[in-house]
Amino acid sequence: MVWNRSMGAIILIALAALSLAAVSMQVVQATQEPAELTGEIVRIQDIVKDEPAYDGKNVVVEGKIETECASGCWFILNDGSASIYVDILPSNFVIPQKSGKEAKVYGVVTTKDGDPMLIGKIVEIDGEIYR
Repeated sequence: MVWNRSMGAIILIALAALSLAAVSMQVVQATQEPAELTGEIVRIQDIVKDEPAYDGKNVVVEGKIETECASGCWFILNDGSASIYVDILPSNFVIPQKSGKEAKVYGVVTTKDGDPMLIGKIVEIDGEIYR
Protein backbone atom coordinates (compact mmCIF):
# COMPACT_ATOMS: atom_id res chain seq x y z
CA MET A 1 0.00 0.00 0.00
CA VAL A 2 1.40 3.37 -1.02
CA TRP A 3 1.04 6.29 1.41
CA ASN A 4 0.14 9.55 -0.29
CA ARG A 5 -1.06 13.00 0.71
CA SER A 6 -4.71 12.17 0.03
CA MET A 7 -4.68 9.29 2.50
CA GLY A 8 -2.96 11.45 5.10
CA ALA A 9 -5.53 14.21 4.63
CA ILE A 10 -8.42 11.75 4.97
CA ILE A 11 -6.99 10.35 8.18
CA LEU A 12 -6.44 13.84 9.62
CA ILE A 13 -10.00 14.88 8.75
CA ALA A 14 -11.40 11.72 10.36
CA LEU A 15 -9.37 12.28 13.53
CA ALA A 16 -10.45 15.92 13.70
CA ALA A 17 -14.11 14.93 13.34
CA LEU A 18 -13.82 12.34 16.11
CA SER A 19 -12.09 14.84 18.40
CA LEU A 20 -14.76 17.45 17.75
CA ALA A 21 -17.54 14.96 18.46
CA ALA A 22 -15.94 13.92 21.74
CA VAL A 23 -15.45 17.51 22.89
CA SER A 24 -18.85 18.72 21.71
CA MET A 25 -20.94 16.34 23.80
CA GLN A 26 -20.20 17.36 27.33
CA VAL A 27 -22.34 15.41 29.76
CA VAL A 28 -21.96 16.35 33.37
CA GLN A 29 -23.55 14.06 35.93
CA ALA A 30 -24.75 16.35 38.68
CA THR A 31 -25.90 15.46 42.15
CA GLN A 32 -28.00 18.61 42.18
CA GLU A 33 -29.36 20.93 39.53
CA PRO A 34 -27.19 23.87 38.49
CA ALA A 35 -28.43 27.10 40.07
CA GLU A 36 -29.43 28.44 36.65
CA LEU A 37 -32.03 25.66 36.26
CA THR A 38 -33.68 26.35 39.62
CA GLY A 39 -35.21 29.66 38.50
CA GLU A 40 -38.89 30.22 37.87
CA ILE A 41 -40.22 28.22 34.91
CA VAL A 42 -41.56 30.47 32.13
CA ARG A 43 -44.38 29.19 29.94
CA ILE A 44 -43.38 29.09 26.29
CA GLN A 45 -46.71 30.67 25.34
CA ASP A 46 -45.78 33.74 27.43
CA ILE A 47 -42.54 34.12 25.46
CA VAL A 48 -44.33 33.64 22.12
CA LYS A 49 -47.10 36.13 22.95
CA ASP A 50 -44.81 38.84 24.37
CA GLU A 51 -41.36 38.27 22.90
CA PRO A 52 -40.22 41.92 23.33
CA ALA A 53 -40.66 41.57 27.12
CA TYR A 54 -38.34 38.53 27.15
CA ASP A 55 -35.88 39.51 24.39
CA GLY A 56 -32.31 39.27 25.69
CA LYS A 57 -33.39 37.80 29.03
CA ASN A 58 -32.30 34.48 30.50
CA VAL A 59 -35.21 32.14 31.21
CA VAL A 60 -35.90 28.55 32.23
CA VAL A 61 -38.41 26.54 30.20
CA GLU A 62 -39.34 22.89 30.36
CA GLY A 63 -41.29 20.55 28.16
CA LYS A 64 -41.04 17.64 25.74
CA ILE A 65 -38.53 17.51 22.90
CA GLU A 66 -40.76 17.25 19.82
CA THR A 67 -38.13 17.29 17.09
CA GLU A 68 -34.34 17.28 17.13
CA CYS A 69 -31.71 17.72 14.46
CA ALA A 70 -29.68 14.61 13.64
CA SER A 71 -26.49 16.06 15.11
CA GLY A 72 -28.22 17.29 18.30
CA CYS A 73 -27.45 20.99 17.84
CA TRP A 74 -31.08 22.22 18.01
CA PHE A 75 -34.50 20.97 19.00
CA ILE A 76 -38.14 22.04 19.30
CA LEU A 77 -39.46 22.09 22.88
CA ASN A 78 -43.20 21.98 23.68
CA ASP A 79 -44.54 22.64 27.18
CA GLY A 80 -48.21 22.08 26.30
CA SER A 81 -48.87 25.81 25.85
CA ALA A 82 -46.66 26.36 22.77
CA SER A 83 -43.43 25.25 21.08
CA ILE A 84 -40.10 27.04 20.78
CA TYR A 85 -36.93 26.45 18.76
CA VAL A 86 -33.88 25.89 21.00
CA ASP A 87 -30.45 26.34 19.41
CA ILE A 88 -27.56 25.01 21.51
CA LEU A 89 -24.80 25.10 18.91
CA PRO A 90 -23.86 28.73 19.74
CA SER A 91 -23.10 27.47 23.27
CA ASN A 92 -20.67 24.88 21.80
CA PHE A 93 -22.40 21.67 22.80
CA VAL A 94 -24.86 19.14 21.43
CA ILE A 95 -27.18 16.55 22.96
CA PRO A 96 -27.75 12.92 21.97
CA GLN A 97 -31.02 11.93 20.31
CA LYS A 98 -33.68 12.53 22.96
CA SER A 99 -36.89 13.13 20.97
CA GLY A 100 -39.94 12.52 23.15
CA LYS A 101 -38.04 13.11 26.40
CA GLU A 102 -38.79 15.82 28.95
CA ALA A 103 -36.15 18.54 29.14
CA LYS A 104 -35.42 21.66 31.16
CA VAL A 105 -33.52 24.43 29.40
CA TYR A 106 -31.78 27.57 30.65
CA GLY A 107 -31.05 30.09 27.92
CA VAL A 108 -31.48 33.55 26.46
CA VAL A 109 -34.51 34.58 24.41
CA THR A 110 -33.86 36.07 20.98
CA THR A 111 -35.54 36.13 17.58
CA LYS A 112 -34.83 34.36 14.31
CA ASP A 113 -36.69 35.36 11.17
CA GLY A 114 -39.15 37.30 13.35
CA ASP A 115 -39.97 34.34 15.62
CA PRO A 116 -38.89 33.97 19.25
CA MET A 117 -36.30 31.30 19.97
CA LEU A 118 -33.96 30.28 22.73
CA ILE A 119 -30.17 30.06 22.70
CA GLY A 120 -29.80 27.17 25.16
CA LYS A 121 -26.92 27.39 27.63
CA ILE A 122 -27.76 24.43 29.88
CA VAL A 123 -30.04 21.46 29.13
CA GLU A 124 -31.16 18.83 31.63
CA ILE A 125 -32.63 15.55 30.33
CA ASP A 126 -33.19 12.49 32.52
CA GLY A 127 -30.92 13.90 35.23
CA GLU A 128 -28.05 14.47 32.79
CA ILE A 129 -26.75 18.00 32.43
CA TYR A 130 -25.45 19.20 29.04
CA ARG A 131 -23.56 22.47 28.72
